[in-house]
Amino acid sequence: MADHHCCSSHSHCDESSTTDETKSSSSPTHNFSSNDIHKHFNSNDNDNINEESQTVSQLFDIAWSNQNDLQSSSADTTTDDYSSKLLHTIRLLESLEKRLISLELFSDNESIDEVSTTNIRYLLLNAYLAWLYQTKRSKPSQRLINVQHACDYYSKFLTMTRNYEIHKYSIPKAPTNDDCGNMEQLNSRDVDMMKMAQDRASKIQAHLKRREEEETMRAFEEAMKHDASDEEAKRKFYLSKIRWWVDTALNDLVYLHDELRVLLQRKSIEPTNDDESHRRPGPLPPSRPLKPLVITRDMLQSKAIGLGYPSAPTMTIDEFYESLARRGLAPTPEQSKAMASGPKLPSASDMEKEEVAKEAHVERDDPDMISYLRSKDDYMDDHHRGEGNRHNRS
Repeated sequence: MADHHCCSSHSHCDESSTTDETKSSSSPTHNFSSNDIHKHFNSNDNDNINEESQTVSQLFDIAWSNQNDLQSSSADTTTDDYSSKLLHTIRLLESLEKRLISLELFSDNESIDEVSTTNIRYLLLNAYLAWLYQTKRSKPSQRLINVQHACDYYSKFLTMTRNYEIHKYSIPKAPTNDDCGNMEQLNSRDVDMMKMAQDRASKIQAHLKRREEEETMRAFEEAMKHDASDEEAKRKFYLSKIRWWVDTALNDLVYLHDELRVLLQRKSIEPTNDDESHRRPGPLPPSRPLKPLVITRDMLQSKAIGLGYPSAPTMTIDEFYESLARRGLAPTPEQSKAMASGPKLPSASDMEKEEVAKEAHVERDDPDMISYLRSKDDYMDDHHRGEGNRHNRS
């Protein structure tokens, strides 16, 4: 036997085989003959006849074996065989549930000692159904239904086992739409590192203890296949297996309630999230025509330059400057050229010529030049360099 804890993060199985058959039948590339259809319905009828002809104990043995195969660590959860076996086990256990209810094997007024060894194992039926619905793969819209079924079956299983005083744990309640609507988002969370370390250590110890219990139950089940005459040993084995599933149900309900809370919130936000709804969007409602977006900067700029200027030009730039020159408000082209050339400064040759002329006047003893030079010397004697206008200078 191989019982392994499976949380909601594990991979889920595919949707029911009826969905695949519906898709294949709707495809235009597949043609089914009347013989194939008769074979399909005859096979379903034969399964129903076989289930009705078998006893509850025989059917539960089949479901027990299928459950061990599905929970095996070596099972490939991506194959079609795994999906079909899971769906077949769900259908088998649901039919068994109806038959057990009609037989009234369990009562709230009796203790676990009053239940026979053969009937004790039927307490696991709700736990198996919860695990199967939890593991079942489906679309987002169908996933909410599967999670709700898993929570309901786990709650039934924990309620029945607590009524028989197998455990005394409190059963957590599944969240509702009102609970999800009143949830407040936490912007910050105080983290207690010491408490987190203690929780981690306790989870590791609980995991090691569960692995030991799994090995013990696996070995005992192998021994029961060879010798099933010891009723007391079988009873002890069934009770230990029920207690193991009680711990599994309590752990899985934590993850299932978190997932259910997320699914209910998503359902309140958007009614459906199937792929088909995104592939085929409905027609958009008619909307008013959009007005052109006008930026204020561009609008103001268009009034000054460009095509949006309010008045057309009447003259060119050259004509405008000519009109200014005629009115005396601007220089004429000739004046502009003269101003551009600048004042004429004496060149080096002109200065040399002036010096040569002065020397020639001095050599000829020109009275005018001599008078000019003497007056210049007298002026320099009376007016020192740098004197200038000293009025109002301190």
